[in-house]
Amino acid sequence: MTRSPSEQLVTRLNPVRLYIPLLVWLSVIFLLSTYSKAIIPQGKYISWDKLAHVVEFGILGYLAARTAYFKGSEWLRRNWFWVSVLFGILYAASDELHQYFVPGRFASEFDVLADSVGAIVGVLVFGKVITKKNK
Repeated sequence: MTRSPSEQLVTRLNPVRLYIPLLVWLSVIFLLSTYSKAIIPQGKYISWDKLAHVVEFGILGYLAARTAYFKGSEWLRRNWFWVSVLFGILYAASDELHQYFVPGRFASEFDVLADSVGAIVGVLVFGKVITKKNK
């Protein structure tokens, strides 16, 4: 598969420029999970908490897909979509497990679901962006 000029430029960049945003975002999610009280208001018709989960993990999905696509092995580059989705879902589950042990927090399968939806949306957005750039 031939890479576009923009993909070739990103591939030549220092790997740190791709890994650092992902690692920073993973750290942000972890730190947010350590707070004993959620700071997100509850809405009457929409759960802002679940929307925050979708956005939070949407960013994670996008960054994971970007890193896998541009800096992964050839196998990872071919399978970036499913690997990124699986990574997002596993991190969502581990995040809830972490919250189980934080005083004042609890684990929720609905949060894992919202996180997983967000990760999938983020990966899909990256796929759309990369497809558009390759045209």
